[in-house]
Amino acid sequence: MSTSVSPARIAALFAATVLICLAGCASLTREWLPPEVELRSIRPEQIGLGEQKLRVGLNIRNPNDRMLPIKAMTYKLSVEGTQVAEGGGALEKQIPAFGEAPVEVSVVADAATALGLLPTLALKREPIAYRIAGTITVAGVVPIPYRYSGEVEPATLMRAAGGGLR
Repeated sequence: MSTSVSPARIAALFAATVLICLAGCASLTREWLPPEVELRSIRPEQIGLGEQKLRVGLNIRNPNDRMLPIKAMTYKLSVEGTQVAEGGGALEKQIPAFGEAPVEVSVVADAATALGLLPTLALKREPIAYRIAGTITVAGVVPIPYRYSGEVEPATLMRAAGGGLR
């Protein structure tokens, strides 16, 4: 008895395999929603005449229905509309679907810009606006831009200038 598979059956099996592969690829290439990146803390790391290195704590919320595998991140921090610090680099972090996680990153601040803002910030009574923006690189190849705005109390920010925001 000879068992042979008909050409029609082979074509149907091949088509089904292709459709399954395409469905799998489509789930990998679905568009990512930008994460919410919130300022959590600021601590001076190294203070110099031209620039200051700051350690910035961020909270990253993943609004996606799948794990957010972060491989790198860039960031620019603005206070009251003035960019005061920026940075970027490798960052190995996995944020669960609909979850959140804290991260700490180093940023470089221009000392003159930061010092120029201090008198204005010291006199403010209402909350101080900040914005953090940049990109998160997912799986090493997909850049996802993000932008988050918030407010911080003046006393809290002034404590950060003198030793650490918490």
